[in-house]
Formats: sequence, structure tokens, C-alpha cells
Amino acid sequence: MPVAIDTSVLISAEKQRDFDDLLPEGEEGPYYIPALAASEFLVGTHSPVRADLRRRASQLYQNRFRSLVSTFTESDAAQLSALISELRTKGQQMKFFDAAIAATVLARDDKLLVMDSDFDRLKDRIKLLHPSEHPSA
Repeated sequence: MPVAIDTSVLISAEKQRDFDDLLPEGEEGPYYIPALAASEFLVGTHSPVRADLRRRASQLYQNRFRSLVSTFTESDAAQLSALISELRTKGQQMKFFDAAIAATVLARDDKLLVMDSDFDRLKDRIKLLHPSEHPSA
């Protein structure tokens, strides 16, 4: 079953300067980066932090992540609108990029590799994976 990679994993890979070690052992994938996770990561490459850090993140994206980016499809968009409506009905909300990433995974019935708890409220609907070296794995 395909595995989507959340932005939290991309950021961790950039900080640790290692991506492959974050992929869970025994999980064959294929792995992909939802288009809006790529966008969220790229937003960070434009923030007013040190130029050398922006350059390093941009190079990692170009050299390693770019080839894994999957397009945002019409069915992903339909799922995003349904998810946002569902959350609103419950009086909840989710950050836009997180909602878009979750919608992509839900629309495709894939797994999601994460480093944080942003998607825990959807764990009954999305199989969440954690990197091999992550303490909660």
C-alpha cells in the first residue's frame, strides 16, 4: 500500500540531513509526497531564516524530494472539501496544509508517515506510521 510522507518528516530529514533512515523498517511503500506537503515544505525555504539553511532545504528538495511529489487531483480536492465540512460540522478545524495532506491520503486510501500528532484525530480513518527512529514508533 502506498505511503504518503507528511511535511513533519521532510523537515526532520532536512534537520538530520538524512531521509532514508526515517522510512519505517519493513514498510515497502511506494512512498510519495503529497503536492501540498511539498508546498508546505517549500514555504519554509522562503522564510526569513538564515540563507544557508534556506539553501540547504531547497537543495534537498530539488535533489531528493521533488521526484517523489504526487499531483493534487480532483478526487483529492473533493475529499478536502468533504473533510473541511465534516470538521466544521463537529466544531473543529485543521490547518490547511494538514487537511489537504489528510484528504489526499483519505481519497487514495493510503498510509501516512508522520513525526507529530497533527493527524491523531483521524487515526481511526488513516493508518499512521512513524519513522523507525521516532520514539513513538
